[in-house]
Amino acid sequence: MGNFPILLMIAAMICAVSSDKIDMAVKGDNKVKKVIVIFSAGVFFICTIAIIANL
Repeated sequence: MGNFPILLMIAAMICAVSSDKIDMAVKGDNKVKKVIVIFSAGVFFICTIAIIANL
């Protein structure tokens, strides 16, 4: 399994942090921001479960 879940978690955090700028770029009226944050939280949760299961 390796470092793949950790890399996905880092990518999810970066997307969540920059969701404001992405939302402003596409003029999504905070709809895009909500989708990005929810998707990032899901990826973070699933990767956490994968890391715990691997231990």
